[in-house]
Order: sequence, then C-alpha cells, then structure tokens
Amino acid sequence: MPRFIFKANDDVLSFCACEGAPAMSSGQLDCPWCCCGWMISCSQCLKSFDFAEVRETDIPLVVLGRREVAARGLSNISEERIAEWAEGMAEALAPFEPGDVIVYLDGSYWAVDATDIHLRLSARTNPPRPSRPTSAPLQPSLRRRG
Repeated sequence: MPRFIFKANDDVLSFCACEGAPAMSSGQLDCPWCCCGWMISCSQCLKSFDFAEVRETDIPLVVLGRREVAARGLSNISEERIAEWAEGMAEALAPFEPGDVIVYLDGSYWAVDATDIHLRLSARTNPPRPSRPTSAPLQPSLRRRG
C-alpha cells in the first residue's frame, strides 16, 4: 500500500480546517517573505499547515498526482510526468514509517523526533546527514519544467 502525507495537527501554523484530505507536494523551496516553502498544502482547500503525518493510503500515487495537477491548474502535464512524480514521492517517503509526523524544511522532509541533526547555514555546503535516515531528499514536483 502506498504512503502519502496528510495533515497531522494544527500546531504552530495551520490555515487548513480539513480533516483526512491528502496533502500536496511542495510548490517551492523556502520563501524569505512568508515561509510558504516551509509549509505543506492541503489538496482539498489549498491552504497550508506545518505538520504532516505519513499514512498508508489505498489511493494510488498516480491518482494523487492527477489531483494535484488539477488543483494547481496545470495543463500539458503528461501521464509519464505524473508517473515520474509518483515514483519520486514513493522514494521521498520511503525513510518514514506510517504514523511518523514530519515537517518540510528547505527541500527535505524531516521527522519531528529526529535527533542529532547538524545544520550549516551556508549555501555552499550540504549539512551532514544523521546516521539514521530522518529526512527524505528533495521531493519531486509537478510544476512545469522550464
């Protein structure tokens, strides 16, 4: 059964009042003006929240990808591109177990209970990764290529 992310709670910032709706993949990386790149969007109301829960779902990731394309108002996104996105989302969420609560920060998902994380605040170096996988690599996007 595929895994996907759903709103976990209303902690810190949450503009979404939906219950049980799947989230969407990120729209962009961090935004210095409003921090929207550190938030996760709801696929139903399109409003954002901070904490997501990894859950198993009976909805195929390709179907969730098609829904995201429609919700974002994108056109000319091929079925092949949606299938690539679905595969990338499966890989991005593979390090997490169902029930894990995660956040999205600077292009990666991080478990909220991750420990021993060291970050370097430099655009020229990558932060060292913890020994236990606690984050997923940059998640795929269904945005237009350009």
